[in-house]
Amino acid sequence: MNDRPLSVLSRPLLPASIAIFTTTALVAFEVLAVTAAIPELTADLGEVALLPWVITGYVLTSSVSTVIAGPLVDGIGARVVFRWAVGIFVIASVGAALTPSMPLLVAARVVQGAGAGLISAVALAAVGLVYPARLVSRAFAANATVWGAMGVAGPGIAAALLTALNWRWIFLVTVPLGLFALAAGWKILPGPAGERQMRLDWRGVLLLALFSVAMVLGVDRLDTWSGAALIGLLVTGYLYRQHARRSESPVLRLEHLTQQPYLGLALGIGLLLAGALASETYVPLYVRGARGAGPALTAWSVLFFTVGWTLGANVAGRLADRLPRTSLTMAGFFTTTPALLGLWLAASTAAPLWIVFALLGAAGSGVGAATNAGLTLLRVATPDQQLGRATAAHQFARSQGFAIGPALGGALILLVVARQIGDVEEVQNLLTDVAGEIAGQTSESISDGFALTALVGAVVAALGIVPILGLRRSHAERRAARRTKRA
Repeated sequence: MNDRPLSVLSRPLLPASIAIFTTTALVAFEVLAVTAAIPELTADLGEVALLPWVITGYVLTSSVSTVIAGPLVDGIGARVVFRWAVGIFVIASVGAALTPSMPLLVAARVVQGAGAGLISAVALAAVGLVYPARLVSRAFAANATVWGAMGVAGPGIAAALLTALNWRWIFLVTVPLGLFALAAGWKILPGPAGERQMRLDWRGVLLLALFSVAMVLGVDRLDTWSGAALIGLLVTGYLYRQHARRSESPVLRLEHLTQQPYLGLALGIGLLLAGALASETYVPLYVRGARGAGPALTAWSVLFFTVGWTLGANVAGRLADRLPRTSLTMAGFFTTTPALLGLWLAASTAAPLWIVFALLGAAGSGVGAATNAGLTLLRVATPDQQLGRATAAHQFARSQGFAIGPALGGALILLVVARQIGDVEEVQNLLTDVAGEIAGQTSESISDGFALTALVGAVVAALGIVPILGLRRSHAERRAARRTKRA
């Protein structure tokens, strides 16, 4: 009885918990801090048209590397993938810190995203492999708590770095944290759960990468190129479907996306994340460019969504043993969507910033509840030997939401700015206090663009309710079938 762990921090689980939660902290800080630093790095590097790709490029490669990590975790074990993941992330962070231009920063972020995707996949798969079933939901909640703790500490650290030094230290400060994570998890994460293998489906990886790029390009500019991107999306999706049916070991198995509960979770959660992140990503730009806040408040503005996410995830983790997980997931959607509508109204009417921040916290809490309940449902439905692939497939779907949201939000803001003042580079001038006579117009166009991102985000998130309802119906039918069989 003494050998039975009572919590994720019990002695038998503590070494693995340190490794998992440290890498979560590593990725969480970088995501939040870079978002907070967007106004500063934009003012320094210029080329505003490339700004969305600082986030989108990172997320795109993160989504692809997450899929690659799935079969690697199953085939060679979480331990080896972990080592490569953290190493890639740290090296790319140094490159991002030293870059002299926006295109090179985007390139460094692309590489950094590859490491981050591997880290995220290893962390989520390791939770299912390391912890007993009764602690899995709480482990996911603890993971979200670490993310939330970095949400509290990250903006403070970012504000200090941006005020005392410059945005480049946002990347440099992650190097010692990455090295600590590497040392903590070097030996203790598990090996392969199934038969050890090294083969990787590179054709499938290429098709999924092209699929992801086409999806982002479809919303990145919102012009005639979007139609071409849509055609590319359909073609690559069809080619991957055919490839996965013929291949003995595709990098992403179709059943992990097309069968319930995977289908409902992938599509529903992906849409929820896209809708929420379309506006959340550009909160610092709105606070600085439209509301005239200083670097400190701008950095802290990313806190509220993250704290809400943490709170929602922890509440869902605690309630997972008492309420149906599908109900918890639905509750998340019905919290986030109205909050985004409220954010649209608040931005449209220049409501006090505390109202904006409160609405961001509410939206985050809904996302946290839905994602935590979804991950727990995924774990319950998946056997150990398939957990790496199933988790990676779900992460791939989530990553599409992470990529589409910032791309869509950036496209909407830049579209409004271009139509109202004619030149998106005026955003850089505003952030460096040299916008001159049209400063007020630029500020107003950023505000209008941000409001539009919140409205469109609410619609996108609401669309995610449909697949979740399908998941809930399928879940109820399976339970009824089991009761009938027992009777």
